[in-house]
Amino acid sequence: MEGNRATGVVLDDGQQLTSRQILSSAGWVETMRMCEDITEVDTKQAGKLSFVETISILDKPPKQLGIDRTLVFFNDSQRFHWQRPSQLCDVSTGVICSPNNFAYPEGQLDDNVLRITAQANFDRWCGLSDQDYQLEKLKWYEKIQQSAARFVPEYRHHIIDTDMFTPKTIQRFTWHDNGAVYGAPTKRLDGSTHLNNLHICGTDQGFVGIVGAMFSGISMANRCLITAPGG
Repeated sequence: MEGNRATGVVLDDGQQLTSRQILSSAGWVETMRMCEDITEVDTKQAGKLSFVETISILDKPPKQLGIDRTLVFFNDSQRFHWQRPSQLCDVSTGVICSPNNFAYPEGQLDDNVLRITAQANFDRWCGLSDQDYQLEKLKWYEKIQQSAARFVPEYRHHIIDTDMFTPKTIQRFTWHDNGAVYGAPTKRLDGSTHLNNLHICGTDQGFVGIVGAMFSGISMANRCLITAPGG
């Protein structure tokens, strides 16, 4: 840094890259934590919504089982609860996705996949011992399949392989506090920070979800990198 400007970034291997403008997709709290002039970060600003996702490999394409939709959103209660659950997972609501049902111009996927996403509690998952963590993954995998099977044709006896990630997995690979997926509750729509040439993009800046993250990157690049002075 030089004054109120960032001069570049330092990579994990020590290599330094310089730039006139910097766009960070790390998240607001995580970006502030990387600034050398910030000594303390308010972690309460981080998002809290996180998820588990199960991946089931089937012995035949989902369409042959009657699952012909790409996405099925389900909710079994009168009111949809968009919040961190008190227990490890909330299986009353979720998303069932069959990527095989997309129209792929290059051909179908090698595997027959059914993915189910449900809201989860980061603190509860991280509070488990290694042994209990593995046991709870097995337990909640079954609970999630049982819940999802109410909304699509039966598929469970066609499962030949499984995988599952938790909020703990998300934090490991993204470094996001709380394993947050949908960003901070307070969005910073202009992407600005305390440094003139450091900007944020992603779900801490704008809309939630994959489309929101992609749109944020495009819009912030146009606003901050292409049209900015010295960009």
